[in-house]
Amino acid sequence: MQHEDIIITLIKDHLVNTHLIHGLNALGWHSDDYHLHLSDTIFKLVGLNDEQEELFEAYLDWCNRMAEKDIFQDEGQLHRYATEIYSVLKKDAE
Repeated sequence: MQHEDIIITLIKDHLVNTHLIHGLNALGWHSDDYHLHLSDTIFKLVGLNDEQEELFEAYLDWCNRMAEKDIFQDEGQLHRYATEIYSVLKKDAE
């Protein structure tokens, strides 16, 4: 598996985890402690540093919005969103 594929897979995992957390919270379970914090790893692998707080917040907001959509029924759509997110992050890293 190539470096880019690993990052895209981690982004997909982050989207799925965020979707799960939102769903559990909607059921009344306080599940914020179950975040995997994959965003830190993703940013490091892309080459972004922790000081890019604005981009980090935008990434988390994007993931939260995607987690509320019905993208999880179609693996292709989930992959396209993850690839799009990766492209934006990679562009900002250059």
